[in-house]
Amino acid sequence: MTQSDLASAVNQSQSWISRVESGQVGIDADSAKRLDDVLGTSGTLVAALLKQQEDPSPIVVPGRDTWAFSDLLRKIHKTNVGSETIDQLHVITEQLCCEYVSRSAEDLRFDAHKQLEYVQELLAGPTSLSEHRELLVIAGWLSLLIGCVNYDLGLARDAEAARAAAYQLGKEAGHGEIMAWAFEMSAWFALTQGRLKSIADYSRAGLEAASNASVAIQLIGQAAKAQARMGDKSAVRRELDKGAHLLERHERPLRPENHFVVDPLKWDFYEMDCYRMVGEDERAAEHAHEVIRLSERPDGTDRSPMRASEARLTLATTSLRAGDLDGAVEWAQKAFSADRQSVRSLSLIAEELYQETQAKYRTDPAATALREVIAAFYANVNGRV
Repeated sequence: MTQSDLASAVNQSQSWISRVESGQVGIDADSAKRLDDVLGTSGTLVAALLKQQEDPSPIVVPGRDTWAFSDLLRKIHKTNVGSETIDQLHVITEQLCCEYVSRSAEDLRFDAHKQLEYVQELLAGPTSLSEHRELLVIAGWLSLLIGCVNYDLGLARDAEAARAAAYQLGKEAGHGEIMAWAFEMSAWFALTQGRLKSIADYSRAGLEAASNASVAIQLIGQAAKAQARMGDKSAVRRELDKGAHLLERHERPLRPENHFVVDPLKWDFYEMDCYRMVGEDERAAEHAHEVIRLSERPDGTDRSPMRASEARLTLATTSLRAGDLDGAVEWAQKAFSADRQSVRSLSLIAEELYQETQAKYRTDPAATALREVIAAFYANVNGRV
């Protein structure tokens, strides 16, 4: 009899029969009697149930190892998941990762949490070994995404908890790329928090975990951004050359909007930041304009508003250095007006712009407007940085 046939005969659902067989639920005396009647087992199940209630048997009985292992293998292949569910989960998870660049952070966080809760439910039930690993991988990507969104929202502790969970899931699944992205997130956190010397260690650890994946390019980019802030131009040049050569070896991703892939546009973004920090304003502005151009949709909106905002702050900085205070104010206003923001990353560059404004124009009333724009941004994100 199939599970469905048996379920119909005893007036139960097929899923109930499946859960009983897999040990997820027990049965009462009435259910055992109905099963005995349908299966023609002459009260055997009722007797076994009563005996178990009086003297629960151990899972493995000495001298019956053959049967114990047979039962183990049988249970391994019982599953409530299936390949179709796994495939659908991968598709939905990738879509959520692609929506990171532009979707409302709160909405994206909510949906990613819902997806993760569903994966957790599946992990609690019977799965095959391969399905179990795939669910761990999916949970790892979702945890990375939730960590990034949390950090964008200024929820640093929640972001670190999600990042640490992603690392553990990657480790359990033997998935080096997820582990490497967890290290990349640590480098990003350290950069925005001013812990520049630790970034090289995170970069090396990530490269050891997945040296051939595209995350390696981003790890090198984070190291370059740290060196730029420490003023080591030669180290910046070495890291940028290394990253560019590695990028050439990778094919352009099918979905470059996925936050967890690296494409040429993202590398322009990293070079832009480094050139701004080492004072190569012409090259920084060139990359910034390219980032904005490639980010802009035909209707004038940004498909990657977080990158575009940082590019506009770069142009605010280069305008300031050129003495164009009006241009600096205009670019800063545009940068801070985006609905989708990475609060920590944008605050880092805003602080750098403010410090440069104070250093060059502390007593100049013409810089008042720029200081006011920066102050308004900080007032808007107060408590999140």
